[in-house]
Amino acid sequence: MTMKKIVFAASKGGVGKTTLCAALSSYAAGVSSKKKIAIIDLDPQGSLVGWWNQREAESPELIEANAGNLSEVLKKAEAAGYDYVFIDTPPGHMKTIETGLANADYVLVPCQPSPVDIAAIGDTLSAIDELGKPFAFVMNRVIARTRIGEQAILLLANHGKVAGVPIAQRTAFATAMTDGRSAPEVQGGKQAEEEISTLWKFVLSNLKK
Repeated sequence: MTMKKIVFAASKGGVGKTTLCAALSSYAAGVSSKKKIAIIDLDPQGSLVGWWNQREAESPELIEANAGNLSEVLKKAEAAGYDYVFIDTPPGHMKTIETGLANADYVLVPCQPSPVDIAAIGDTLSAIDELGKPFAFVMNRVIARTRIGEQAILLLANHGKVAGVPIAQRTAFATAMTDGRSAPEVQGGKQAEEEISTLWKFVLSNLKK
């Protein structure tokens, strides 16, 4: 199969891009042992790299790249037989975000259920539309049993596809990021695992074969 690149993008910070990238890539690696899976951190802050450096599991692998050499690095990764590469982008750096988007096969746009977060999606959406990339919103850090999550999903649906599973606000996600694990791998992470599993199935169903 052709290598698939999944990019996490949102111009606003604090929406959970890195946490979702870590959770989804490590889950995919866990259930796809025959697939070669890697992550790339384009954020100068390096939070995803920091998470990976503490990780004991061998997969996903880390591929070092920056906005200047991303396309070339991805060509080499495909030649090396990688199946999926998950790319985390920084908030606020639109040129770097656009570089990530330009190389994407599918884009996930995390968004928290708040008016401020929803109002901030404009720049990201414009870049995605200009490049003609397939994408979906991921409603992230949703507080259970509140109407605001449902209302936010309806608002986002006016602008594009919304992944069918909202990701709840769970301590498992924060705990996992401190020691190189993902939420499904920590104690009490069963519900997080169900959400990430559903999200991964959604991504696979939307990737072009």
